[in-house]
Amino acid sequence: MNNKVLTYILIAIAFLQACKSRKETVLPPVVEYNKDSATKVVTANSLLNSTLSDWTYFSSKVEVEMNDKGNTINATAHIRMYRDSLIWISAGMFGIEGYRMLITKDSIVVLDKLHKNYSVVKRSDFGNVTSVPLTVTQIQNLILARPVYALNLYEIAKNDSLSLEIFFNQDKFKTNHHYARQYLTIDSTTVKDNSTGNNAKAQYSEYSVIEGKNFPIKNHITASSEKQNFDIKLQHSDVDFSSLLTFPFNIPTSYEKIK
Repeated sequence: MNNKVLTYILIAIAFLQACKSRKETVLPPVVEYNKDSATKVVTANSLLNSTLSDWTYFSSKVEVEMNDKGNTINATAHIRMYRDSLIWISAGMFGIEGYRMLITKDSIVVLDKLHKNYSVVKRSDFGNVTSVPLTVTQIQNLILARPVYALNLYEIAKNDSLSLEIFFNQDKFKTNHHYARQYLTIDSTTVKDNSTGNNAKAQYSEYSVIEGKNFPIKNHITASSEKQNFDIKLQHSDVDFSSLLTFPFNIPTSYEKIK
């Protein structure tokens, strides 16, 4: 597996991910449809704020299946997060760690243990890598299948007994979240570039209640642009919201910095 492919896998995991509990699957509680919420003028914040439970630490194991130009690539990754501050990812194959990534408020550092080098992307240049200049908090929201931005920024596009959809339309990007009305969990998140038509979509499925939080077991990520398309499937295990975590990240002095 080359550096470019594994970097794409790491970024995809950091952006859009789903996890599988080590415990028995428990379906989220059914949310009764309230006709008043559809007929009255309500905001996305007032309708969905109660679905966002609090958290501080998060960790999970991720099985990744990526389709790259007809070739299937499988990898295993581990992710750790500290809310609003850090995202730590380790990825490899056959039980051997090949790459480690650390995303902070200021930068992204990718450590390539296979080729003994590393690269640093400053926060100001992050949009040039991903096409979407997301913050650590916004990336974490995607990982946890939550609205990317603050709920008070969204408008309701559709709200009836079968479907609920909210959107946030910025100058360059439009972000949509489609909810499963039965559980008020996000079925899919779509980000579209208004000027180019480039888009990315994450489809979340098989939700389970993990430590009191609704969490999707599987995620299917697709993205298309003028330069590339990719298709990634993610399935995770050992989800943990309660353990105190460390984020080991050391760059050996012998490693070369890649510009």
